[in-house]
Amino acid sequence: MVKRTASGARPGREGRGGRRSSSASSDHWKRLLRRPPREPVALDAQSFVDELNRRLRADPACRDDTRFVVVAREGGAGGVAAPSWEGPDSMKPVIARIVKSVVGEFEAEQPFLFDR
Repeated sequence: MVKRTASGARPGREGRGGRRSSSASSDHWKRLLRRPPREPVALDAQSFVDELNRRLRADPACRDDTRFVVVAREGGAGGVAAPSWEGPDSMKPVIARIVKSVVGEFEAEQPFLFDR
């Protein structure tokens, strides 16, 4: 039984019982969280660098003197291609942010060489 006020007005929100209905947005996020994580897409070094450069150019902190590159690492016949970057040290935070943004989405054959 709901207690009425002296004026006969309906009870406030706190007087309502039951479960609040969920929104479509809430249901969407709940479904996404229940899905198993996707496997990262394996890319060769050049394709990985191309994706990183695309994200760098779209970033508002992008500078013309900074870019991701493929470098040859020592070892084996002819060396191994690994992704790295070129540019001023002041761009390290931007580079780190962009590389972290692709973790779990893409995977390179060789680890990213952050310290050149």
